Amino acid sequence: MQQATSQLSNTLNSDQLVDIKEVCRFWGGNRPLNPATVYRKVSTGQHPKPVKIGGLSRWSMVELCAERQRRMDAR
Repeated sequence: MQQATSQLSNTLNSDQLVDIKEVCRFWGGNRPLNPATVYRKVSTGQHPKPVKIGGLSRWSMVELCAERQRRMDAR
């Protein structure tokens, strides 16, 4: 049990990068957002911008979680 807790802690502390599919699930839950919706919200500043790595877009999980927390605090 302690090992699982330690692994979870390490995962949350690392700045994991996720692809568009994961971002759609992150914001949409059981009904993932359409990728076009995510990119539209990025362009209007409602979602964090991706990092370009080798021509691919990846989002920082830390930034996504921070944005979600900011929204929850604002309501």
